[in-house]
Amino acid sequence: MNKTMTTQLKDKIESVPNTPAKDFFVSMLTRDIDLQDAILDLLDNCVDGAIRTRTKSMAEEDSLEGFWAKIHFDDRRFTIEDNCGGIPWNIAKDYAFCMGHAEVDTKPGTIGVVGIGMKRAIFKMGRECHVHSNHKDDAFLVTIPEAWFKNKDWGFFDAEREKPTTKYGTIMEISHLEEGAKMAFGKGSTFREAFESMVAEAYSYIIEKGFSVKINGVDVKRKPIKLCFENHDEPRKKGNLFRPYIYESKISGIEVFVAVGYRSRLPTQEEQADEVESSFAAKEAGWTIVCNDRVVLSNDRTIKTGWGFGGVPNFHNQFSCIAGVVEFKSDNIANLPITTTKRGIDASKDIYTLVRQRMQEGLKCFTKNTNRWKGFESELKDKFDHLKFLDLKELRKVAQKLSLTAVHGEGLQKQYKPELPEKKKIATTRRICFEKKITDIEKVSQHLFDESRTPEEVGETCFDRILDEASK
Repeated sequence: MNKTMTTQLKDKIESVPNTPAKDFFVSMLTRDIDLQDAILDLLDNCVDGAIRTRTKSMAEEDSLEGFWAKIHFDDRRFTIEDNCGGIPWNIAKDYAFCMGHAEVDTKPGTIGVVGIGMKRAIFKMGRECHVHSNHKDDAFLVTIPEAWFKNKDWGFFDAEREKPTTKYGTIMEISHLEEGAKMAFGKGSTFREAFESMVAEAYSYIIEKGFSVKINGVDVKRKPIKLCFENHDEPRKKGNLFRPYIYESKISGIEVFVAVGYRSRLPTQEEQADEVESSFAAKEAGWTIVCNDRVVLSNDRTIKTGWGFGGVPNFHNQFSCIAGVVEFKSDNIANLPITTTKRGIDASKDIYTLVRQRMQEGLKCFTKNTNRWKGFESELKDKFDHLKFLDLKELRKVAQKLSLTAVHGEGLQKQYKPELPEKKKIATTRRICFEKKITDIEKVSQHLFDESRTPEEVGETCFDRILDEASK
């Protein structure tokens, strides 16, 4: 045995390193998330804080009245401030600033999943961060300095106690912005113009509960989905009515509510042919999916939400009048069919596969009905101008008064399938039938054709000749 081999045998073999390289970890963590989704992660934390902090009576009423978050950004820094109770110190040291977490207690209605949202958002935007938290039990400051990113060692983030106040909440300030964030936050950018609309869409149901969001000093207004519900004040009324398809279920601790219907009148053939107008209308169509009050998918018109398979046609401009909303609620966040970014659907979840079948059943009601009215859409304009459109909260309320039928399957499932008005077919033809002597039919046939023909041909030719004369 040579000397080198002898030395190697003397080395102890006990372990190998498993700590990821910091640069690699940071770059991979932020690679697959968009800037707006990173910011919405921080806004999710604010809402989760409000849910943890609100009183028992507010929880019973499902209210977030009085809670707010303020976001401000420019090409130098990003800040987000809230009055949502602050971060408890035990969560800060054991969870909030760790790179992922094991088990952590969560409040019903919250949406934190794997414990990377806040860090991922910070890393996505900049290279220095200060987090001020004022909680009823303690107040502290955590600093992530620029030097931490440059140091290969993981180490700890600096933390210090601060003087507490009675204004419980959190302030996060991110500076030394990354080039992408700096450009997005600058004046005149596309991001600045579009971000308010993104928040309005994603937090429409949170804002409805009383939560307030300001972006650069401007209040964000909610953008609810509303569906046509004819005679909403008489839910049990029967007949051909423009109403949505509704499905409810409770399976393995997950509550589901689905509603799909007409969000507007049916577009005419001319409107469908107008590319600009039809493209604008299509943006408001399709499926919106909500998990614990957060919109995780908006106005989807792809196979992901059931379009284009299972008897449902591909989305077309004629269907721009159709929209649907799916709401999932669960105290166990892991049961929700969402991705780790919380801005997408995990279609592999059994609950989503089951619900998508109902989504398709509802879609087929309205795609078929829309096709039946093809070419006659203008006849419905005046009718739709006088119909009521209900948002999700109103739909849930009126659904309680509907006669829903049981759906066979796992758990408790039931649905309401509307009888939609159909275009009446106007009869434009009549059958003429009479009897004549065979010898007389033969005589007329020879006169017309110089040969024997069937009685049907003889009769039809006679009628056509007289019609031609009458039309001159």
